[in-house]
Amino acid sequence: MARTERKRHLYEVDLMRAFIMLSVICVHTLARFIEMEPQQAVTPLLVLGAIITPLHFTREAFMFITGLVLFITYYRRDFSTLKFWRKRFALIAIPYLFWNIIYIIFGDITRGTYDWSIGSLVRVLVHSLEVGNQFYLYYVLVTMQLYVVFPILLYGLRKLERWHTHIFIGSFLLELGLMYLTKFVLSHLDPSSLPGILSHLDAHRQTFLLTYQFWFIAGGIVACHYDRILSFMNRHPRMLWTTLGVAVVIVIAHYFVDQLVLMEGSSLSETVLQPIMVPFSLIVIASMWYAGFQWAKRRELPTWQPFSRFVRIASNTSFGIFLIQPFPLYIMETTVQHLQVPSWVHFSLIPISVLFVYFSSMLVAYGIGKVPGLAYCIGRKVNFRKRMVQSTSATA
Repeated sequence: MARTERKRHLYEVDLMRAFIMLSVICVHTLARFIEMEPQQAVTPLLVLGAIITPLHFTREAFMFITGLVLFITYYRRDFSTLKFWRKRFALIAIPYLFWNIIYIIFGDITRGTYDWSIGSLVRVLVHSLEVGNQFYLYYVLVTMQLYVVFPILLYGLRKLERWHTHIFIGSFLLELGLMYLTKFVLSHLDPSSLPGILSHLDAHRQTFLLTYQFWFIAGGIVACHYDRILSFMNRHPRMLWTTLGVAVVIVIAHYFVDQLVLMEGSSLSETVLQPIMVPFSLIVIASMWYAGFQWAKRRELPTWQPFSRFVRIASNTSFGIFLIQPFPLYIMETTVQHLQVPSWVHFSLIPISVLFVYFSSMLVAYGIGKVPGLAYCIGRKVNFRKRMVQSTSATA
């Protein structure tokens, strides 16, 4: 039986992309401010850590959205593996290669090292492409792994539709187990003590698809039962917001227990890859999804038009913001470090810094996205002829 359901645009996901990307910028900006603080400044470091920890849902949220959109697009439509790979890899492999090269050169410039011989650049580039260690490109590497196995996931969820609840629960429990293993076992091991392939996987677990398997599967299962799950949330909005509030309090309390009682270092207490972040991130994602749905119902009302335009631009440029952010982050960090200001002024610069990085990245991404050919570098396809026709029509 042919699958020909019409493609559905999820406006609620547009809002999610816009504000999850803002949260990503918050995390990375706060991380830079934490690096600026001396180690003896215990109280500021604790406060910044308590703020950054609940924001660590962003990685999981973007992976959930990736799974959601892919399954919404293809679950009930005809699917060709080769066409899928050709389309998706064209829009992600080009940015991955391009920004690896740019980041390598940028890193050499900021560190003052200029070994730009062809052999040296190729060696560094090949290693970076393999492990995704340039700035935040690990996410792109994980996404490409998902594209490779997506046809298998799609086939499996189609064939096992009656078992989706069981698959969801099993994947959730597996994710909890993986996060426990990551935080409480592998973090205390020397990777070199493990045999061959296990040592490699442990050293690069943040760029390995299995580490995030639940978020892609959860997004796919939600896509398969989208309207039914949304109907449930519409009947229980108060429960959702109450759960979110309680979850934020629990995660912050968990952070302080890790720091002050268990005496864990910040790298462990703030890590994304720990068991508590699995249910917490799921609650935050559900809340943002529901908030996006509420906005989607109002987006065309006159009073909501300015906000809706912002969401549309922020959503369309979100991948570009992600790729461009290292440069405004560097400008921000360098500027703040050279300011001789009191502590209260220093910390009051955090929201200003977040907005600077977010909107400057958005502006550059928006401009690049309008240029045919160059737009591929931020994962967007712009047809030159179409642009010319649109320009001529607008002039007429």
